Amino acid sequence: MESKFYNTHHSAFGSYFSFIMGKEGAKGGFVLNDVKSPNNNIYIGYKKKNENLNLMPYFERRERQEDQFVINEVPTSNEKVGTVQVINEESISRELNWASDTFKTGDLEFKLITAFKEVKNPAEMTDNEIKLALLPAIFGEISFDNTSGDEEVLLVFGVEGVGRLLSETTNNELLGGARDRRFGFACRSEDSIEESIGWAVPDYIAKGERSSNKLGTEVALTMKVPAGTKKSFVIALAAYREGCITSGMDASFGYAKYFKNLEEVLEFALEKQDLFFSEAETRDNELLASGLNEYRRFNVSQATHSYYANTELLINNKNEYVWVVNEGEYLMMNTFDLTIDQMFLELKFHPWTVKNNLDLYLSRYSYIDSVKDIHGNNYKGGISFTHDMGIGDMFSPKEYSSYERENISGCFSYMTSEQLLNWILCGSCYGINNDYKWLVNNKEIFVKCLESLKARALNETGIIDTDSLRCKAGTEITTYDSLDISLGQSRNNLYLGVKTWAAYVCLQNVFQKLDMKAQADNSCELSFKVAHEISSKFDEEKGFIPAVFENGNNSAIIPAVEGLIYPFIINDLDAVDENGRFKAFINILTKHTDSILKPGICIDSTSGGWKLSSTSNNTWLSKIFLCQVVIQKVLKMDYKEQWAKWDEIHAEWLTNSCSELCAVDQVYSEDGRARGSRLYPRLVTNILWL
Repeated sequence: MESKFYNTHHSAFGSYFSFIMGKEGAKGGFVLNDVKSPNNNIYIGYKKKNENLNLMPYFERRERQEDQFVINEVPTSNEKVGTVQVINEESISRELNWASDTFKTGDLEFKLITAFKEVKNPAEMTDNEIKLALLPAIFGEISFDNTSGDEEVLLVFGVEGVGRLLSETTNNELLGGARDRRFGFACRSEDSIEESIGWAVPDYIAKGERSSNKLGTEVALTMKVPAGTKKSFVIALAAYREGCITSGMDASFGYAKYFKNLEEVLEFALEKQDLFFSEAETRDNELLASGLNEYRRFNVSQATHSYYANTELLINNKNEYVWVVNEGEYLMMNTFDLTIDQMFLELKFHPWTVKNNLDLYLSRYSYIDSVKDIHGNNYKGGISFTHDMGIGDMFSPKEYSSYERENISGCFSYMTSEQLLNWILCGSCYGINNDYKWLVNNKEIFVKCLESLKARALNETGIIDTDSLRCKAGTEITTYDSLDISLGQSRNNLYLGVKTWAAYVCLQNVFQKLDMKAQADNSCELSFKVAHEISSKFDEEKGFIPAVFENGNNSAIIPAVEGLIYPFIINDLDAVDENGRFKAFINILTKHTDSILKPGICIDSTSGGWKLSSTSNNTWLSKIFLCQVVIQKVLKMDYKEQWAKWDEIHAEWLTNSCSELCAVDQVYSEDGRARGSRLYPRLVTNILWL
């Protein structure tokens, strides 16, 4: 990768905390119950005898706080501190992998370890297994190769934003720093390690002094590496929050049931560090052995880091586990149109979290509505689901989201039809692949979903052509809420039409498994109706299907093919085969795609990256990745060397244009500038490349 200065989340499963690092300057640090960087200094470096303290460029000079207390007794903020030297950026290399992030310069190496693995349902684990799975900690490892040196070298690791020494609450067994009881870092005590606390701590270390100013907000560790040796030091970085942290539905962090405080988390992490290092190595090797090019490996790694940063495993007052994935900068909880995209990773590593979301949507965030046609006439509707479950650890009231509003056409309107499709598709993929018993227990819900979906298409074609009455004077939208009408409108929409086809295909498979012939036959009949209707809209002259089947719309969209992924996931390969039962439909979608993946249509003429819609420069990486998988793996379309070029462009959007904001989903197609959906979990659709 050409760029190396970009922020990445480094987080533990279900703990909703991050150690953010990677962008030059004061752009990182610890954050808890959020994913936004606190923009604190991070000090990583080394000092040789009679030489400057050399620090990697992840900090900036701060005004010396001592000036507010003592006048003319310390250097002022305007004086140059010549004994702290920033390591030249050109000399630093970086390798982001699936579970590690390694920074090197000369003989110095710093690595962050964020192990993740398959996680069983906690209800089926022993207490020790749960502690290992839910441990809210990651690891740092700082090393120096001093084998050719003839003098001792002093290593430094420090962070701004902490203000107490851990030696004081651990009987000197742990050394490090913490922010009250919420987060901190520590290593095991040994004679070669020393703590410093204060303001501008590196200035003291550079002079060979130890700062002990407890008014300060920086803590650093110094570690000695003897001449002729190579030595590594492991540092645990952890978070802890106890008690109820939510409103609307009381819940606390799952880990708080098994650890009593931050110190206990840090102690357990350091005790089990070898297990976590081994798991991280397994993940890294898995990605390296995947055959993906370097750009796809980067995109998978960056996306996975951001996904886990947004995760939160809670226990409610009924002693039930509640899985939450927060929506990046927006903080919305379990946004359903993200859940369906994150499902692919969850089905691989912890499928019970998909079930957890589906069950909570059913029990708390489902509702019955009526619908209206384009002329305002009212009809019976059926069951559907909300857009999300709340925001910022505040669960919404039953049957309502934090996002959706009435009397709007565009952003913030209802997504009733799309969320109904999402429950059907998520439920089908989870149940068929993982849990037949769950399918049996919910067979009547699938019937209700089938009837509700049918009620939203009044025109006998199966294409949704109504809006929920919850919209009142407004109209429904899709997950592409901030795009133009080509993808934003739900009624008579090509994207949602293919997704509806996929829902009927999946329902047919569900009902066949449940031996419910009448419903299976009905779903089958409707899937053919939808496929036929969409195929009939193909414009031979233009070479594609228009994005909206009303008002003369002429937009071309890539996500026309998005829905093909769901039959593929449940292994109904005949449904998506060019010679299968829907061969005419599949071949038309292939022709559609080939016609629009061209500069000036859905390939941006400036950047060469993908545009989801020909009429909007607002494009989303998560959906690009998903559609790439469909086009390459499902439709088997071969664009040869163009794939690698496209991958390089999309990786560059993340490393350069979005460098301070970790994984960004929504960008301008001409240059990849962040447009919205920053710090996002949804980009893990690219797990499908594996």
